Amino acid sequence: MRTEDELIGALRAAGEHAPDDGADLLAGVALRRRRRTRRRVRVLAAAAAVVVLSVGIRGAVLSGGGEGDMATTPAPEPPVPRSAPVEELWPDAVLTLPVQGPDGAHRVPMIGVSPTEVLVLARTPGKEARGRLEVYDSTTKKSRLVAALPRPRPFVIHSLAADGRNVVWQSTSGKSARQIWTAPLAGGRARLVTELTGDRADLDAISVNGDQVIWSERSGGVWRVPLAGGTPDRIAATDGLHLLRWPWASDAPAGPDLGDRNQTVLVDLTLITSHEVDSRPGAKGVRCGPHWCLGRDAGGGFLQRIDGSDLRDLDGVFGHPKPLSMAPLLNRFVPLRNGVHDIATGSTGTIDARTLALGMAGEPGTVLYWRKEQSSYKVLNLAAVPSAQ
Repeated sequence: MRTEDELIGALRAAGEHAPDDGADLLAGVALRRRRRTRRRVRVLAAAAAVVVLSVGIRGAVLSGGGEGDMATTPAPEPPVPRSAPVEELWPDAVLTLPVQGPDGAHRVPMIGVSPTEVLVLARTPGKEARGRLEVYDSTTKKSRLVAALPRPRPFVIHSLAADGRNVVWQSTSGKSARQIWTAPLAGGRARLVTELTGDRADLDAISVNGDQVIWSERSGGVWRVPLAGGTPDRIAATDGLHLLRWPWASDAPAGPDLGDRNQTVLVDLTLITSHEVDSRPGAKGVRCGPHWCLGRDAGGGFLQRIDGSDLRDLDGVFGHPKPLSMAPLLNRFVPLRNGVHDIATGSTGTIDARTLALGMAGEPGTVLYWRKEQSSYKVLNLAAVPSAQ
């Protein structure tokens, strides 16, 4: 019998194999329950219709009637790929964030936490500098406080992650130790979860899943600890693995400084099952998410599925001094030199900016931002891009 955590993990893993438009699996459980109810009604109605219809068509079938005797519903037309400025292609996903808050605090977008909300790091200037996490709402153009950051200086956030209920982050405060903190996204006090020292303090990714925080070490190995605190526990069979986002891990680091090494497996940490990556000959720097892989060869950048199928050439993936992301974001988006490619539709949103930045997420990010004016950022919240379905 599986534990409740394993069942939740299995549900999450199953969700990764469905078309992923960035919505959080558990946050959508209620919506899916309503959809299942509607589907049951439709299935029952369809079954009744089939019984009635079969009486009408039985004579045609038995008398040798062909397919022309039966009505068919044409399949929906696939989306037409296009290239256009992101503001035109995905107008509801682009927002303007003032660089300075009302109190003069300097703000930097971190991750998208909903289609209308972006988690922001804000710091007030001066000797008594204070830091805080806020959620900026693109509809109201206002921010609300999530949590004030601890006071010791310097206090540096290396990366963070959120799951719809909680935010976690890894930071240092002038010591060699690495600390993991958490706070409720609805607002509350920042709380220390655990402190790591020595070899355990060199983290390369962090994620949050319900009541636990998960991370991996730069040397390999995936760990977890309850959000309530306690002794960190190394997840079995994760030697040499690096966290992508829960529950997925890779045998190659996900950072931009990775050279030519290819990822060879994708591991589901919930079930401890692995999927081999079949890279094209001559490929270098291949990195995969749950569905798609990015890589490069002598001809430039390319996109493929984990099994090597659906191979597509894709220009501009490695046009930055360092790639913004080695694996597709939200299993769907590829940051380019001057925009974002949508794998699901084949369209590309172009961005007229000298420099693009990816929010400081501890797992594949969900926001890209750039300076359009000195006083504001333009932010592309990928969580707000409409579903391709």
